[in-house]
Amino acid sequence: MSGLSAAADLLVLNILTILCSLPIFTIGAALTALDESCFHIIRQEGSSVVKGYFRSFRSNFKKGSLLGLIFLAAAILLYFDYLAAQTYAPLFRVGIFAISILLLAVFEYAFALLSRYENKLSATLKNAAMLCVAYFPRTLLMLMFTIGFWLACITFLRIMGPVLLLFGISLPSYICCMLLGEVFRKLEEDQAENNTLS
Repeated sequence: MSGLSAAADLLVLNILTILCSLPIFTIGAALTALDESCFHIIRQEGSSVVKGYFRSFRSNFKKGSLLGLIFLAAAILLYFDYLAAQTYAPLFRVGIFAISILLLAVFEYAFALLSRYENKLSATLKNAAMLCVAYFPRTLLMLMFTIGFWLACITFLRIMGPVLLLFGISLPSYICCMLLGEVFRKLEEDQAENNTLS
Protein backbone atom coordinates (compact mmCIF):
# COMPACT_ATOMS: atom_id res chain seq x y z
CA MET A 1 0.00 0.00 0.00
CA SER A 2 2.87 2.33 0.79
CA GLY A 3 4.43 1.63 -2.61
CA LEU A 4 1.13 2.23 -4.41
CA SER A 5 0.64 5.47 -2.51
CA ALA A 6 4.15 6.65 -3.47
CA ALA A 7 3.51 5.73 -7.12
CA ALA A 8 0.26 7.69 -7.10
CA ASP A 9 2.03 10.68 -5.55
CA LEU A 10 4.78 10.53 -8.18
CA LEU A 11 2.16 10.43 -10.92
CA VAL A 12 0.50 13.56 -9.52
CA LEU A 13 3.87 15.28 -9.08
CA ASN A 14 4.86 14.49 -12.65
CA ILE A 15 1.70 16.11 -13.99
CA LEU A 16 2.06 19.15 -11.71
CA THR A 17 5.71 19.62 -12.72
CA ILE A 18 4.87 19.49 -16.42
CA LEU A 19 2.02 21.97 -16.04
CA CYS A 20 4.04 24.36 -13.87
CA SER A 21 6.95 24.22 -16.32
CA LEU A 22 4.91 25.27 -19.35
CA PRO A 23 5.75 28.99 -19.10
CA ILE A 24 9.42 27.83 -19.48
CA PHE A 25 10.84 30.44 -17.07
CA THR A 26 9.15 28.62 -14.16
CA ILE A 27 10.90 25.29 -14.83
CA GLY A 28 13.35 25.84 -11.98
CA ALA A 29 10.64 26.57 -9.42
CA ALA A 30 8.69 23.52 -10.61
CA LEU A 31 11.74 21.24 -10.24
CA THR A 32 12.56 22.66 -6.81
CA ALA A 33 9.01 21.96 -5.65
CA LEU A 34 9.25 18.46 -7.11
CA ASP A 35 12.44 17.68 -5.18
CA GLU A 36 11.01 19.01 -1.92
CA SER A 37 7.86 16.93 -2.44
CA CYS A 38 9.96 13.83 -3.14
CA PHE A 39 11.84 14.33 0.13
CA HIS A 40 8.46 14.51 1.93
CA ILE A 41 7.39 11.22 0.32
CA ILE A 42 10.66 9.52 1.25
CA ARG A 43 10.34 10.68 4.86
CA GLN A 44 6.71 9.49 4.77
CA GLU A 45 5.32 12.80 5.90
CA GLY A 46 1.61 12.44 5.38
CA SER A 47 0.82 15.93 4.13
CA SER A 48 -1.09 16.59 0.92
CA VAL A 49 1.20 16.25 -2.09
CA VAL A 50 -0.63 18.93 -4.08
CA LYS A 51 -0.68 21.48 -1.24
CA GLY A 52 2.95 20.79 -0.38
CA TYR A 53 3.99 21.12 -4.01
CA PHE A 54 2.34 24.51 -4.51
CA ARG A 55 3.58 25.76 -1.14
CA SER A 56 7.14 24.93 -2.17
CA PHE A 57 6.56 26.33 -5.67
CA ARG A 58 5.50 29.69 -4.22
CA SER A 59 8.25 29.90 -1.61
CA ASN A 60 11.01 28.98 -4.10
CA PHE A 61 9.55 30.76 -7.11
CA LYS A 62 12.14 33.53 -7.45
CA LYS A 63 15.32 31.59 -6.70
CA GLY A 64 14.10 28.42 -8.37
CA SER A 65 13.08 30.18 -11.58
CA LEU A 66 16.40 32.04 -11.75
CA LEU A 67 18.37 28.84 -11.15
CA GLY A 68 16.36 27.12 -13.87
CA LEU A 69 17.10 29.92 -16.33
CA ILE A 70 20.83 29.65 -15.55
CA PHE A 71 20.84 25.94 -16.37
CA LEU A 72 18.63 26.48 -19.42
CA ALA A 73 21.01 29.12 -20.77
CA ALA A 74 24.00 26.82 -20.14
CA ALA A 75 22.23 23.93 -21.92
CA ILE A 76 21.39 26.10 -24.94
CA LEU A 77 24.98 27.34 -25.13
CA LEU A 78 26.31 23.77 -25.02
CA TYR A 79 23.85 22.72 -27.71
CA PHE A 80 25.02 25.43 -30.11
CA ASP A 81 28.63 24.64 -29.27
CA TYR A 82 27.93 21.01 -30.15
CA LEU A 83 26.39 22.01 -33.49
CA ALA A 84 29.38 24.22 -34.25
CA ALA A 85 31.81 21.45 -33.25
CA GLN A 86 30.14 19.04 -35.69
CA THR A 87 31.04 21.38 -38.53
CA TYR A 88 34.33 22.94 -37.51
CA ALA A 89 35.96 20.81 -34.81
CA PRO A 90 34.47 17.31 -34.37
CA LEU A 91 36.98 16.40 -31.64
CA PHE A 92 35.55 19.11 -29.41
CA ARG A 93 32.33 17.09 -29.17
CA VAL A 94 33.97 14.83 -26.56
CA GLY A 95 34.73 17.83 -24.36
CA ILE A 96 31.23 19.23 -24.83
CA PHE A 97 29.75 15.85 -23.91
CA ALA A 98 31.87 15.73 -20.72
CA ILE A 99 30.82 19.26 -19.75
CA SER A 100 27.17 18.30 -20.36
CA ILE A 101 27.48 15.33 -17.99
CA LEU A 102 29.06 17.59 -15.35
CA LEU A 103 26.27 20.13 -15.84
CA LEU A 104 23.66 17.41 -15.33
CA ALA A 105 25.36 16.29 -12.11
CA VAL A 106 25.43 19.84 -10.72
CA PHE A 107 21.82 20.26 -11.89
CA GLU A 108 20.66 17.26 -9.86
CA TYR A 109 22.36 18.47 -6.69
CA ALA A 110 21.48 22.15 -7.07
CA PHE A 111 17.69 21.87 -7.09
CA ALA A 112 17.74 19.36 -4.23
CA LEU A 113 19.89 21.76 -2.20
CA LEU A 114 17.63 24.69 -3.02
CA SER A 115 14.57 22.72 -1.95
CA ARG A 116 16.11 21.91 1.42
CA TYR A 117 18.34 24.83 2.45
CA GLU A 118 18.13 28.61 2.43
CA ASN A 119 21.16 29.96 0.63
CA LYS A 120 22.33 32.32 -2.09
CA LEU A 121 22.27 30.92 -5.62
CA SER A 122 26.03 31.31 -5.96
CA ALA A 123 26.54 29.29 -2.76
CA THR A 124 24.01 26.69 -3.90
CA LEU A 125 25.84 26.18 -7.20
CA LYS A 126 29.22 26.07 -5.45
CA ASN A 127 27.98 23.52 -2.91
CA ALA A 128 26.39 21.43 -5.66
CA ALA A 129 29.68 21.29 -7.57
CA MET A 130 31.61 20.38 -4.40
CA LEU A 131 29.15 17.63 -3.44
CA CYS A 132 29.36 16.16 -6.95
CA VAL A 133 33.03 15.48 -6.32
CA ALA A 134 32.86 14.67 -2.60
CA TYR A 135 30.16 12.04 -3.13
CA PHE A 136 31.25 10.85 -6.56
CA PRO A 137 29.88 7.26 -6.24
CA ARG A 138 26.39 8.62 -5.51
CA THR A 139 26.77 11.19 -8.25
CA LEU A 140 27.64 8.39 -10.66
CA LEU A 141 24.62 6.35 -9.55
CA MET A 142 22.30 9.32 -10.07
CA LEU A 143 23.71 9.99 -13.52
CA MET A 144 23.52 6.33 -14.50
CA PHE A 145 19.90 6.06 -13.46
CA THR A 146 18.76 9.36 -14.99
CA ILE A 147 20.56 8.88 -18.30
CA GLY A 148 19.77 5.16 -18.43
CA PHE A 149 16.09 5.75 -17.71
CA TRP A 150 15.72 8.38 -20.42
CA LEU A 151 17.72 6.37 -22.95
CA ALA A 152 15.56 3.30 -22.28
CA CYS A 153 12.38 5.35 -22.66
CA ILE A 154 13.56 6.92 -25.93
CA THR A 155 14.98 3.67 -27.36
CA PHE A 156 11.86 1.66 -26.54
CA LEU A 157 9.41 4.52 -26.92
CA ARG A 158 6.51 2.32 -28.00
CA ILE A 159 6.75 0.28 -24.79
CA MET A 160 8.12 2.90 -22.42
CA GLY A 161 6.11 5.84 -23.76
CA PRO A 162 3.42 5.65 -21.04
CA VAL A 163 6.09 5.39 -18.34
CA LEU A 164 7.87 8.43 -19.77
CA LEU A 165 4.62 10.39 -19.86
CA LEU A 166 3.48 9.43 -16.37
CA PHE A 167 6.79 9.27 -14.45
CA GLY A 168 9.44 10.71 -16.79
CA ILE A 169 10.33 13.62 -14.52
CA SER A 170 9.18 12.56 -11.06
CA LEU A 171 10.75 9.07 -10.96
CA PRO A 172 14.36 10.19 -11.68
CA SER A 173 13.88 13.01 -9.16
CA TYR A 174 12.59 10.55 -6.55
CA ILE A 175 15.53 8.17 -7.02
CA CYS A 176 18.02 11.04 -6.84
CA CYS A 177 16.40 12.35 -3.66
CA MET A 178 16.65 8.86 -2.13
CA LEU A 179 20.38 8.84 -2.86
CA LEU A 180 20.83 12.42 -1.64
CA GLY A 181 18.90 11.90 1.60
CA GLU A 182 21.86 10.16 3.23
CA VAL A 183 24.25 12.86 1.97
CA PHE A 184 22.16 15.65 3.47
CA ARG A 185 21.70 13.73 6.71
CA LYS A 186 25.48 13.45 7.11
CA LEU A 187 25.95 17.12 6.33
CA GLU A 188 23.35 18.11 8.91
CA GLU A 189 24.86 15.81 11.55
CA ASP A 190 28.33 17.29 10.92
CA GLN A 191 26.89 20.80 11.16
CA ALA A 192 25.11 19.96 14.42
CA GLU A 193 28.31 18.44 15.84
CA ASN A 194 30.34 21.52 14.88
CA ASN A 195 27.75 23.79 16.51
CA THR A 196 27.89 21.70 19.67
CA LEU A 197 31.69 21.83 19.81
CA SER A 198 31.75 25.57 19.21
